[in-house]
Amino acid sequence: MNLSSTSSTEEKAVTTVLWGCELSQERRTWTFRPQPEGKQSCRLLLHTICLGEKAKEEMHRVEILPPGNREDKKTQPVTIASLQAKVLPMVTMVGVQLSPPITFQLRAGSGPVFLSGQERYEKKAGKRTRGSKTQH
Repeated sequence: MNLSSTSSTEEKAVTTVLWGCELSQERRTWTFRPQPEGKQSCRLLLHTICLGEKAKEEMHRVEILPPGNREDKKTQPVTIASLQAKVLPMVTMVGVQLSPPITFQLRAGSGPVFLSGQERYEKKAGKRTRGSKTQH
């Protein structure tokens, strides 16, 4: 089953692929590092963050860690979701586009917490020219 879609225009070709990861006590961080082919740009479109069925009744906090040097104390992690099973087990993200690499961290709680979205690849295509017809 192919879960990707492709659309083309004169200026760019766009491909999207489903993406997801699980944060838990065993794996508290996940880094999204795509492997684009050629001259493609990539974005992660984050759609949903939700608790798994076996999540404990505790606060689960998901953050995005700042890129680069972790010794740099100036840039702080950004909390993107605080979930609790009986209060708010899921959030839907609208219009959240992130540039890789992106590191997600389960800052509080034991999980499991599932993140899902789409990888969006854009490739600039050359201008299309129509071939000329020859008459016989």
